[in-house]
Amino acid sequence: MSEGGWVGKDLAAMADRFNARWLIADYEAGDMMVHSSYMIHAATTNFHPTQMRLSTDIRYQRIRDEIDARWTQHWTLGDML
Repeated sequence: MSEGGWVGKDLAAMADRFNARWLIADYEAGDMMVHSSYMIHAATTNFHPTQMRLSTDIRYQRIRDEIDARWTQHWTLGDML
C-alpha cells in the first residue's frame, strides 16, 4: 500500500490528505480493540518502562473460500501487510 503513495508513515500528513482524524483512547491492561481488516490503523511507540503492547492478528474465512497466499508466510518487518 505504501508503494502507491496513498498510505505512508507520516500519520499527520495522511490524515490531512484524507480529511480525516486519528482517534485515540486511554487503554488499560486487559482492554481489547477489534476492527475490520480494511481499517487503516496505527500505534505509536510504547515508551512505558515495564509494560508491553501485545498484538495478534486473527482472521476467519469461509471454509470454501480460496486462501489468500499473502497470509501463508511468516510475518516479516518489511512485508507491508
